[in-house]
Amino acid sequence: MSNLNIYGHGKLLITGEYLVMEGAEALAVPLQLGQRFSVKSARGADLHWTSLRPDGSTWFQGLFSLLDFTAQESTDDAIADRLTDILTAVTRQNPDFLADWKGQKVESKLEFDPAWGMGSSSTLIHAVAEWGEVDAWTLYEQTFGGSGYDLACAIADGPIIYKSTEEEIHMTPVGLDWPFRDQLFLVYSGQKTSSQAAVEKHADQLKKAGKEVEAISAITQNVADAESLEEFAGLLTEHNDRLSKLLGEVANPWAPEFPGLIKPLGAWGGDFFLAASPEDPKDIKKWLSNKGFNTHFAWKDLVLEEE
Repeated sequence: MSNLNIYGHGKLLITGEYLVMEGAEALAVPLQLGQRFSVKSARGADLHWTSLRPDGSTWFQGLFSLLDFTAQESTDDAIADRLTDILTAVTRQNPDFLADWKGQKVESKLEFDPAWGMGSSSTLIHAVAEWGEVDAWTLYEQTFGGSGYDLACAIADGPIIYKSTEEEIHMTPVGLDWPFRDQLFLVYSGQKTSSQAAVEKHADQLKKAGKEVEAISAITQNVADAESLEEFAGLLTEHNDRLSKLLGEVANPWAPEFPGLIKPLGAWGGDFFLAASPEDPKDIKKWLSNKGFNTHFAWKDLVLEEE
């Protein structure tokens, strides 16, 4: 097999968290940061796997048998087991995958810290599906599962309104012509949250959220069309309030004194949040840093938008 190079974009979910699992329309954005994935031929009859951080340091390494994809050596048993599951799932769709038993060297490199929750799993599924010549959505469902918005972002060229039902998936490109982009910051909370665990925790409330699904879908459409920061912040405040009532949690446990809006992005309580304020952007950055939120990005520096 000739050398293979694949790239997938990271993701953030601006609206529709939790309820996207129930069919709500959600505003999702691919990122300028993602994961690079390369496959090269190697000597022997084993699969050598190395995963790198942005600085080039190794965060996972493993040696897998091409017979059944079990790990012969690994630096993390949980990650190795997950890779075994993914590679085995590929063969269910494509029995010819690596059937020639020729050695392979895989290297994946994240452009973001794996703790940030920006899509290390979804970009991996996208890449492995390309490599194995199988359907990415089927592979995703058989391994990680979820709404699929993160997988959609891996291949998107710009922001999308995403909707998933039992019948079909809708991905509608949307141009966000917001004149207030400079007032928006994407901030790492310093805490990691499992989206799967968060959804399971609130499963009972979410199943009873029929009217909220419609309301959040309407907010999503209006947010995409917002013409001012005031309108944008008002819509997302309503979004926060509706989800807070449904989940029984506060939307902003991090910085309640922030001079503007704080909106969770994805599972509440961790990963990234959106900070929007009418204050001078330099003052917003200074405020965030003074509060210990040192990992933050201006919207235009992180979100991938079509020219």
